[in-house]
Amino acid sequence: VLGVVWGLADELDDLFPKSNKVVAEGQGVKITRLELDAAVKFSLMNAAAEDASIAADIRSLEEQLLHELVFSRLAAVRATQNDRSQAYTRAKETYNSQLYGYTKAKTFNLRVAAMGISTNAYRKRLYDEALARAVMERELTSKIDITEGQCRKFYEDNKGNWTEPEQVRVQHVLLATMNPATGLELSEADKVRKRQVAEHVRNLAMQKQKFTDLVLNFSEDPGTRRAGGEYTFAREVMAPEFERVSFALQVNQISRVVETQFGYHVIRMMQRIPQKVKPFIELQKEIRKHLAEQEASVRLPTYYKKLREGAGVKVTLGD
Repeated sequence: VLGVVWGLADELDDLFPKSNKVVAEGQGVKITRLELDAAVKFSLMNAAAEDASIAADIRSLEEQLLHELVFSRLAAVRATQNDRSQAYTRAKETYNSQLYGYTKAKTFNLRVAAMGISTNAYRKRLYDEALARAVMERELTSKIDITEGQCRKFYEDNKGNWTEPEQVRVQHVLLATMNPATGLELSEADKVRKRQVAEHVRNLAMQKQKFTDLVLNFSEDPGTRRAGGEYTFAREVMAPEFERVSFALQVNQISRVVETQFGYHVIRMMQRIPQKVKPFIELQKEIRKHLAEQEASVRLPTYYKKLREGAGVKVTLGD
């Protein structure tokens, strides 16, 4: 029993050490135990919030996150003004995209808090990640030469992936029947009121009111409200009722009120897109980028080792 108690205590000491010793240090790099603990905490709490699997081996997770922190610091030292500008833009876009996925900023802030950090710290984390990515793209990925022949071979080898099925492009207004903050279903009385609002929205749409304005004024779909309520999708992607009605509509036709598990929808058909195979010329740039990134991931360990040795970084995590 005593051995078990000591083992548990050792694990807790590893997770929540009292000291703040330096665990990695070199030219332009100094990472403390507290910084590493914060990264571990963020990783574990984010996984829990996403209901994702959590690494059972904490030591391996610590080592992985420590090397990510070291790489981030080394990249920051090498960053140009253009890298920083790109990172700021990308981090801001990522943050705003995530924020727009919630009906209220307060709900988003609670989601960030569930990861154990403040929104300002989260912004800084997104920026650091984007900066490391920008430096890697400039110093590693951009220097990888991918020929047209390689791109064509990849295109031919994966031709089945370039076939796009028939799709529809629609706008919709959603009146949600779940509380976005709690995820709980609304009362029957509240559902009746939502249905009435949905019928009102449909009447306004039938009177030729601009559908984009109706989306902005009434829709409770946080993912599309600021994008005109648009979805472009193939079959077997959306809720069955939503899909069935959408594919049955004619261009510019307004649907009846459609009920799904998410609530009440009013749908407007915008465009029917027939099945097609994307031509090589349309995909060449995307394929070249994919192949370059694929090769960069292979070269990354060598690149990271070179940076680490150049800065004389010493890791003392296990000491």
